[in-house]
Amino acid sequence: MASGEDTMSENKRRMLRGELYHAFAPELVAERRRCAAACARFNDAGDVSRRRRLELWNE
Repeated sequence: MASGEDTMSENKRRMLRGELYHAFAPELVAERRRCAAACARFNDAGDVSRRRRLELWNE
């Protein structure tokens, strides 16, 4: 099984190291979209339990 670093793009490795990188690499764009969707679900959840908020975050 490959580790997370083996499958990570060079742009993401550069970003994590604080170096210059291409911000519009497909992997990074997809991750930002997933994050935005998770934030929206979390923030729009209303009055739900902490457990449900975690479930929404991880979907």
